[in-house]
Amino acid sequence: MIHERAARRLLLCCKENGGLFIKFGQSIAVQSSLLPPPFRKELSVLYDNAPSVAVSEIVPVIERGFPGRTLDDLFVDFSPEAVASASVAQVHTARLRSDPSQVVAVKVQKPEIKLQIGWDLFAFRACAHLIEYAFDVPIMWSVDEIERRLREELDFEREAGNSELAGRDLDTLADRWLRRVVYIPKVFWEATSREVLTTEWVDGTSLVHPQKLATEGWSNKEIMQQMVALFAFQIFVAGNVHGDPHPGNLLIRQNPNNSYWREPQLVLLDHGLYVRESRLFRRQYAEFWRSAMIGNKQSMANIAESWGISDAGMFSSMVSLKPPILGGHHRAPTDSDKGESKRAYEQQMEVKRRTIAALRESSSLPPELVFVTRNMNIVRANNQSLGTPVNRVQILGQYAALGLRRMLIDEALSSDRRYSGPRGVLPSRDTLLSRVVGVVAGEWSYVTFRLALWVAGAGMAVYGVWARIWSAVTGIPRIKDLDGVMDEAMRRAMEKKLGYQIDTSLLYA
Repeated sequence: MIHERAARRLLLCCKENGGLFIKFGQSIAVQSSLLPPPFRKELSVLYDNAPSVAVSEIVPVIERGFPGRTLDDLFVDFSPEAVASASVAQVHTARLRSDPSQVVAVKVQKPEIKLQIGWDLFAFRACAHLIEYAFDVPIMWSVDEIERRLREELDFEREAGNSELAGRDLDTLADRWLRRVVYIPKVFWEATSREVLTTEWVDGTSLVHPQKLATEGWSNKEIMQQMVALFAFQIFVAGNVHGDPHPGNLLIRQNPNNSYWREPQLVLLDHGLYVRESRLFRRQYAEFWRSAMIGNKQSMANIAESWGISDAGMFSSMVSLKPPILGGHHRAPTDSDKGESKRAYEQQMEVKRRTIAALRESSSLPPELVFVTRNMNIVRANNQSLGTPVNRVQILGQYAALGLRRMLIDEALSSDRRYSGPRGVLPSRDTLLSRVVGVVAGEWSYVTFRLALWVAGAGMAVYGVWARIWSAVTGIPRIKDLDGVMDEAMRRAMEKKLGYQIDTSLLYA
């Protein structure tokens, strides 16, 4: 009861304040592995069912974006009630006046949001200052970038451009399977302005409703394979990354490209918050993943150092590349355990110190890293909310390998290979040799990366067999994948520090 009451009060606070408080509530709802389930259950309504305003209040917003034209000049059968509502906008269905057969989703900015966002961001900055001062956790380095990105969400013409760019990335860079199983709705520019975005209406079931997805017979494994693959592709191959992939921005429908069997297609919505990675960051991030997978600590240290981080091992744990080296026993401590408890406490303090040190060394951190890490954490939470049906790290690693291979080969075949500093233009023979060496290096990087992923996958498969046997013998539920192993390691560390076993059933109280 206590968690449900607290969650309801927090939901009421977010609804009453609106604006960025809705986004704050969405961020809490997505943390399914960190908070009691009632928080996710109560706050998930904020994904697409936040408070909306009357249609009479949004008509002026629509009409001021199209001088000389009225709502009826643009749309037919404009829905009197919003079909979805989130932090900065609400969505209505309609038909285009220019093509009445075309059903569209009309996303309209809430009239008060432009005034409110300034105060909300002021409160956000003040809270960040307070947290940094009170807990000595350096987070102010990320505030300017977050504020800039959140203000960009108010420009719906920019969002329309993000949407079309994401679609072109799929068409030109993705493999055939990913192009078939992911869809991005079409933008209608003639009915789009800075405060109004009109896109094709797509019927589907939101990931906010996992039980409905199960009732409709969709496979959680297929859904998560598509989702993780899409965002891994954006991070490591396309370099144009969706910054807010929460369940309300993802729909599932029957794949119209497949008339032979039932196959889900993932529909990606809300392209307001995007980060465009520099080529240098994308290559370094893929190389960091490769180095972590093959155990090249020196390469990890070099990349982390170039970002101003001296503790590559801690940074690897912070971005979920490896589980923390923690452990403990499921029993209360005795007198003989005092030394062990002291060591556990010291370990916790060491982790805190290293984390703070890593955050403090932030002046050289790439600005893309904040939102790329956010994307990966939300996808991880989505995977957990569906029962962790896929090995997320394996899929991310596969696309990291593919992206790194493409970049290395592109560099090898680039016309820049003809130039070599003081030597100027290289002879054709030297240019050819340089390109061959570059291509071979790219292919070798890819092969060794995929081999490391295969070994890691084989290790998890062996672990899975052992876990099934252990579960059958002891009755203890098995942990299915690396995400679960990481969560279990953290839970054991907490138990060790607290001195008693954590009863997860209490979280439902």
